[in-house]
Amino acid sequence: MSQYPLGKKKVFKPVGSLSPSVQKNPDSFLLSCLLQASPNYVSGNYIAERLKMSRVGIWARVDKLRKAGLLIEASQNRGYRLSAEPNLLVRPLLEAWLKECGIDYPFFLLENTDSTNSEAERLLANGQETPFVVISHQQETGRGRRGRKWHSPKGGNLYLSIALKPNVALVKFRNFTLWQGVSIGKFLKNHTGIESLSVKWPNDLICENKKIGGMLTEASIDCDQVRSMVFGIGLNVNSSTSHFPNDIRESSTSLMEISGTSWRIHELTAKIIKVSLQASQECLDGKADHMLVTEWEKMDFLLGKKVKFQNGIKTFSGTASGIDNSGGLIITSKDGKVQIAHAGEVSLIR
Repeated sequence: MSQYPLGKKKVFKPVGSLSPSVQKNPDSFLLSCLLQASPNYVSGNYIAERLKMSRVGIWARVDKLRKAGLLIEASQNRGYRLSAEPNLLVRPLLEAWLKECGIDYPFFLLENTDSTNSEAERLLANGQETPFVVISHQQETGRGRRGRKWHSPKGGNLYLSIALKPNVALVKFRNFTLWQGVSIGKFLKNHTGIESLSVKWPNDLICENKKIGGMLTEASIDCDQVRSMVFGIGLNVNSSTSHFPNDIRESSTSLMEISGTSWRIHELTAKIIKVSLQASQECLDGKADHMLVTEWEKMDFLLGKKVKFQNGIKTFSGTASGIDNSGGLIITSKDGKVQIAHAGEVSLIR
């Protein structure tokens, strides 16, 4: 369980109009009230009046949410407050957090799937309007770059994909994954306070020399136009790597293991979606190309380190010296020769 701030005696009355979507899911409205009030209480009378329900009806909804894993405190003469949440996403609470972040796009929350990227691609093929988000508690065949398997157990981690139909020239999205990495990496660093959090070219999130997350972008391209694309991210949040397979246990970590605290996964999910959508728009606006080299340097895990690059055709080594405007990794050899790495594998030389 991940805790919310300790409650106070003050009773808080949320402000704002009742949106039409509340009629579809009163549970989300109830939880939105609790989020707005946190760490204070919300009067049961207030919620009952807004939803045109009896106090008994509100109590029944609170009881149902508790059974879904949420800890909701009740106090006489004060009302209700949200005190803790589970490591598995609960749809009404995620809806409430998305509302807090100003996001009103469809999302699909699954218990299990082969891959959130694959599910997003199927939804695109079936005509689902974009943007939309696919999230799963577990992936059977989660994948990373170059077809590698992404270990995706149930509980405590985040597996999500965002689908877009930008219909723009490919050049606008040439650095899409790198900009997503910088944007999400900066957000996580600020949100968690983990100073060692960095981005490893081209698509890994790193903490204390260990991997905490990876990103994968897959696109449908027609005549140099990006028709549709799916951006996926897997992030180790509240998991213990002691339960990871032996082959990745020593090279992986989670936000919880680094920080020593558990993180509210609903808040983290909603805010990462917001950051990713903003980063996508910045690619469309040209800001990503303009700012990428400078911002990447601030988060660059490889900068100044000895690396080896190989892509099946050639292999070379040297010192990582940042990236160029096209997103290629700059590698400077001992004799001063500069080479640019694009598609391929890069590893540290120990």
